[in-house]
Amino acid sequence: MLITSDASAIASLMRSKPGSLAAYPTETFYGLGVLINSRVGLERIITVKGRDVTKGMIVLVSDLTMASCIAVIDKDQKMLLERLWPGPVSVVLEAKQDIDPLLAPDGKVALRISSNIMATSLVEMVGPITSTSANRSGEPPARTAHEVEGRGLVIDAILDGGETPGGKPSTLIDLTTWPPECLREGAVTFQEILANCS
Repeated sequence: MLITSDASAIASLMRSKPGSLAAYPTETFYGLGVLINSRVGLERIITVKGRDVTKGMIVLVSDLTMASCIAVIDKDQKMLLERLWPGPVSVVLEAKQDIDPLLAPDGKVALRISSNIMATSLVEMVGPITSTSANRSGEPPARTAHEVEGRGLVIDAILDGGETPGGKPSTLIDLTTWPPECLREGAVTFQEILANCS
């Protein structure tokens, strides 16, 4: 397994072997990433984590332009996202038609721009990737590359960004309804998010 602090080395692996599965640091915990257009990679994540196929997965993007290639974003949603991103808030939006149903059950997809520089630079190099915690379902999420390695996950690489803050996961909100609905309260309170809607 490749363990490195060089995001370009991870990017090169993911581009040359599109089913590659890499762990990387975020603003909360370490995430597991594959290219979102790799069905093999998406299926690997489900197997590695023992994850429910119907759950969908959060997708990391590097900016709103990349987000708008994956989801339908109207003016009000865009204004809110400009206030919330980058940061630990994931938002559910209407997925565009060509998005894999493993990412977008019921035609909806969750997106986030990470405030972790290494995560965002990786996305800038390879395009959108999945962001699901680097652990088996039911286990605590990993905060360091060493913890990821210790989980015994069958993955190809770890982007070592040191220890992540941990704490709570990203807050998950549904932006397909207005005002937004809170699906999971996390690192940012829902009240803070609603205050940005006005």
